[in-house]
Amino acid sequence: MRWNQVKKSQSNLTARDQTWIKWVQSVIASLDPELVSQRAVDCNEYARALFFLEPHIENREKKAGKEENDRMLQTLQNIYTQIDDPDGLEGVSAHLQQVTLDQQALNHRKAGRWTAAQTWYEIRLAESPEDVDIQLNLLTCLKESGQHGMLLFSLPTYSNRH
Repeated sequence: MRWNQVKKSQSNLTARDQTWIKWVQSVIASLDPELVSQRAVDCNEYARALFFLEPHIENREKKAGKEENDRMLQTLQNIYTQIDDPDGLEGVSAHLQQVTLDQQALNHRKAGRWTAAQTWYEIRLAESPEDVDIQLNLLTCLKESGQHGMLLFSLPTYSNRH
């Protein structure tokens, strides 16, 4: 990919260079974008993963079924979470057919809407009072929203459970 960019930027391309550029482009185009994207995520190359996955999703959105679209959008949402892009998360969430409480809470956290995220974690904590991850997320929301009194009040409650 980088080789293609460098070659194309050169002013004196020979016929042989142009042939090689077309060949490399055809090889890259033949690769499965979902597989390339997943391998990029495995290597923590999130921008490269987006580079391959976003156009693929746009092309497949109308052709794929609801479950397939949601699966690809959740993959995209995970990538946006890794690069801390709240706008991207919001955009993906708007396209998801069904957004879970965890996804909504994650969107609120990444966008810095700590009070809204706190509400979702309180709901989740009522459902699963022993879940340490939910407790930690709720305490993080309290801390980030400046509710230090509530944080200090809640700490003994959660620490006594474990």
